[in-house]
Amino acid sequence: MNSIQLSQTNLSKLNKAIHTPSYDRNQRSPAIVHLGLGHFHRAHMAFFLDALLKTGITRAGIFEVNLVPDRLPIGKILKEQDYLYTLLTKSGAGNHSEAPSGKEDAIVIGSILSYANASDSLAEKNRLIEKVASGETALVSLTITEKGYCFIPADFTLDLNHPAIKHDLEHPEDPQSAVGFLAAVLSKRSASNRQPLTIMSCDNFPSNGETLSRLIRTFCEKVYPSCISWIEENVAFPCSMVDRITPNTTPAHSKELEEKFGIIDNWPVCSEDFIQWVLEDNFLLPPGSAFNPKDFAKVGVQLVKDVEPYEHMKQRILNGSHSALAYTSYLMGIRKVDEAMADPQIFKFVRSLYMEEAGAALPPIEGVDLKAYKDTTANRFCNPNISDTILRLCEDGSTKIPNFILRPLKDALQQNLGYHAFVFALAGWARFLTGSDEQGQPIPINDPNADALKAVAAQARENPAAFLRSIGVADISDDAFGKLTALFKDYLEKFYSKGARESLGEFLKQ
Repeated sequence: MNSIQLSQTNLSKLNKAIHTPSYDRNQRSPAIVHLGLGHFHRAHMAFFLDALLKTGITRAGIFEVNLVPDRLPIGKILKEQDYLYTLLTKSGAGNHSEAPSGKEDAIVIGSILSYANASDSLAEKNRLIEKVASGETALVSLTITEKGYCFIPADFTLDLNHPAIKHDLEHPEDPQSAVGFLAAVLSKRSASNRQPLTIMSCDNFPSNGETLSRLIRTFCEKVYPSCISWIEENVAFPCSMVDRITPNTTPAHSKELEEKFGIIDNWPVCSEDFIQWVLEDNFLLPPGSAFNPKDFAKVGVQLVKDVEPYEHMKQRILNGSHSALAYTSYLMGIRKVDEAMADPQIFKFVRSLYMEEAGAALPPIEGVDLKAYKDTTANRFCNPNISDTILRLCEDGSTKIPNFILRPLKDALQQNLGYHAFVFALAGWARFLTGSDEQGQPIPINDPNADALKAVAAQARENPAAFLRSIGVADISDDAFGKLTALFKDYLEKFYSKGARESLGEFLKQ
């Protein structure tokens, strides 16, 4: 098989097994600006828009913007490929006991039209602010991860002491944060064309649209107070729940695509075949916009009045389980998620214990079978064809755990429900945060609060209450906190004295 470089002119030459854009990309308008060009966005929203473009009912494409320096020369790579890339989706075996199998699909995504990085220069940043503020922009979307919003994890309010926010408050003409950048955009838009706009977060935290609105308004109150009333009347911030397991792209993905499909793609993305997007039906758009987000419903996006029930279900069952299995699995010497789920102890902990506790306080959702959702989620974790890394799940625990584990833990305490699996997961995290595994090897801790976490984790055996308070355990009775602390101390001591595997084995026998 002769390999072919991915480009617009080479689309017709590609292997017929590869799905390619069936629309004229030159006739698309970049009415959508997306902040945060990463793997998940390329496997999720850009995929949905590509599917929508194939129906012929929209003229919109995506103008991609990154606000921080790129770790890879993605602008150069994408430009050389005419902003095309390949999405490789892989289904799983369907059961943790089955042998690896599944279907693979290669899809060339054409919905991205251009890319720029705001950190290249102040002139470029100002150009991009003007671009986003123009009336041609109908929608701004974001996937910048939880830490990119600069909020305080305990209450999701703007962290005025965050270095990027402090910089932007002092130098609003040169914003570093997404909040500062969008505030500058809205100030300029309110003073010029005054066209309505929708700003949509696609990141995993509670009420993401409402939270983003609050963060921007807090910033504007201090820097751009004259535009606040205009924002309240002309800018929509819909909430959303997004889901598709998407590991980091590696050179192996490019190699696999070339070997199996004969396509040379220097920045593909690989994901599972499962995908879900629940989006609040709450949009404001410029008159005559080239794009209407309501059209996403035609390609499988669920438009609903209230995203919160779906958000709680996904974040507590899927994201919480990811965090719960990650730290203990790492301490057990396991480095892949599917390998962890192939371990009978970990599978039982996740599916039979953790997911049951996480789902106990969830209200019913019309049309959703919660047991089936848990089973599907557990089997998705088992997918050997994705083989996500444990370390990826371990990243940024300080921004994930307050929402994914502490919130359902608090609900369980208040409603007198089971909570031991939550506490065991926290003990595993505390042991992980010491930075040294059971063989004395260093543990890479990738977290915006790594130094503070390592310091308090080092003292957690002697002062477990201080650790729990430092990570955000609050608003529970003294009696409940005392019981929680004693249980945490017991589990953590076993992690040290007996190791992760024996500790988990004893926990499963309780």
